[in-house]
Amino acid sequence: MDKAKTSDVIALSIKPVYADAILSGDKTVEFRKNGIPEDIKSIVLYATQPVQQIVGYFDVKSCEVDDPSKLWENYGGCGHITFDDFNSYYKGKKIGKCFLIENAYRFEKPIPLDKCKSFSKSPQSFAYLLKTEWKNIKRKKLAIHIQQP
Repeated sequence: MDKAKTSDVIALSIKPVYADAILSGDKTVEFRKNGIPEDIKSIVLYATQPVQQIVGYFDVKSCEVDDPSKLWENYGGCGHITFDDFNSYYKGKKIGKCFLIENAYRFEKPIPLDKCKSFSKSPQSFAYLLKTEWKNIKRKKLAIHIQQP
């Protein structure tokens, strides 16, 4: 089995409310504060409890890196998050990242974690996917495209 990992596709753990907002087109940016590389091209969404499944993915248009107050000023209205929750998330942080969503795809059948070959437990920060798994997901067209505004 091919053990090679992707270099530009990652999986993120995300609360189901935010995953649903991305996959419905209501949330058009994803805020992050950790060391996720800025050159990521696609992000696979692992919805945390109670869903605990891989529910879809999105293509990244670009990544903005800036002071959290600037990120809020520029993208707060797109993030499907309250100002208080945003401030709590970035408390004490000088730099944040904002991934702009270009296209989102909801899986017709979410993938249970035990069927995932790339990682065996939910990603703590992020996890790279096996190249073969990513190719299978894309080739099988397991997802429905969500038109972004």
